[in-house]
Amino acid sequence: MSLIEWSLVFAMYTQLATGSDFEFSEPDIPPVQQTGVASWYGDGSFHGDITANGEDFDPYDFTCAHRNLPFDTMVLIENRANNRRVWCRINDRGPFGITTEDGTWDFVVSSSHDKNWRGILDMSIATAEALGTLEVGLQSVHLRYWSESLPSSFHLASLNP
Repeated sequence: MSLIEWSLVFAMYTQLATGSDFEFSEPDIPPVQQTGVASWYGDGSFHGDITANGEDFDPYDFTCAHRNLPFDTMVLIENRANNRRVWCRINDRGPFGITTEDGTWDFVVSSSHDKNWRGILDMSIATAEALGTLEVGLQSVHLRYWSESLPSSFHLASLNP
């Protein structure tokens, strides 16, 4: 055991041995910025294709597509049905499915906000699996992220369940 690990264990033990309550601070969770439907890419047939930001797509990375958030934005996706959360990184554009005026589905490549879009996000298989949406396909989600810079107390690991 390293000196740092030993010191941490000792500090925790002395806190518990005194019988005083120990309070963990709540992690900063970004506000809900969008609520809508999220879909996932599918069977992995896009594996190795180039994403909109120029990297190779890997369905087992925690990545997703959004029509207009900046690339590399970290978003916390919350499944509204089961309250599971997962962090992923924006690396692509989409989703592109829209409902036409006659009620049918079509696909359009656009970042326009005045379309009747199918959803707000396309997720990788890993992201969808972590949220428990593989069997469902489309899922109602909250999308959380910080608009500007991250607060100084941001700690990604503490927010994952």
